[in-house]
Amino acid sequence: MPASKGLPYELTLLVPKPLYSGELRDTLDAILRQSTPGLPQHEPMFRLNVVYPDGHLADGGFSGRHLTSWRTMRLRLLVDTAATTQLGVAHDVIASPQTEVRATAPTPHMLAVMLGRERQRIIDIFVDAELEREADALRRKFSKRTADALRNLTAASGRSRSVCVPVGLKSAKVGIDFLWTGTNLADRDQNFLYYTYPWDGFDLTAATFTDHRDSVLKANIPGAMPGQWMQTARLDGMPLTLARTRIINNVSQLEVRGLWELRAGALGGPFVALAQIDSAARRVVVVEGFVYSPHSPKRPLIRQLEAALHTFY
Repeated sequence: MPASKGLPYELTLLVPKPLYSGELRDTLDAILRQSTPGLPQHEPMFRLNVVYPDGHLADGGFSGRHLTSWRTMRLRLLVDTAATTQLGVAHDVIASPQTEVRATAPTPHMLAVMLGRERQRIIDIFVDAELEREADALRRKFSKRTADALRNLTAASGRSRSVCVPVGLKSAKVGIDFLWTGTNLADRDQNFLYYTYPWDGFDLTAATFTDHRDSVLKANIPGAMPGQWMQTARLDGMPLTLARTRIINNVSQLEVRGLWELRAGALGGPFVALAQIDSAARRVVVVEGFVYSPHSPKRPLIRQLEAALHTFY
């Protein structure tokens, strides 16, 4: 099986030209051209190629190759009319690694309705595939300093933890049930956090997580001036976060993404966190990645950190 091709988060949509119009096109564009969640500005979730079955690109240009040239793209969404309404998922169909989603319905309207209903599932299928690809790369090449620091910090608890973060994360700060490593750059700065806090016996919620997060950050990540510390960004008192519960690595986890800021300062950026309950220790265990990149795109940086969080165990 040949190796797949494609840039990170590059997705190929194959759709008959007559279908790619009206309601169906609006629905597909709304799903595939939307902003990456949790960023302070628009950065598209995918790099989208729209290809018609005759090999032409949707923007009017000719690919210069037959449709078969798109067969080995890593992420593929095939949309067409058929007798039945289906959303199928397949892996390594023609190349490896490859994730292919095939959506069919009897009419364009029914296709649009089905795709709209399944939009989050479709996004998760493709994003999770890319996260796992990046996680595999990190497992082969990662920051040994961060892995060793986390292992040493957690060894005394009876369960030694491990994580694979990018090799550039070397600067480390260790506290009580707290670890911070980062690249310490003025731009394209990536950071990893590990911390725990007491579990109250209830399910994790975004509100309680944010309160505990801000308490931990205030204690461990001060700014250069008095009265400055890292905190969750808020608007009219409401945290700028998105949260949902997901099963990741067979563990129920609260996935939280949003914006952080330096209190009484001018720094800020996106973060993503995974929180899980350690019922034996009665602690909530959190791994988090955050980025400071005022002059560069943030999506590749935060997505790589999110992949790193998926290697935590």
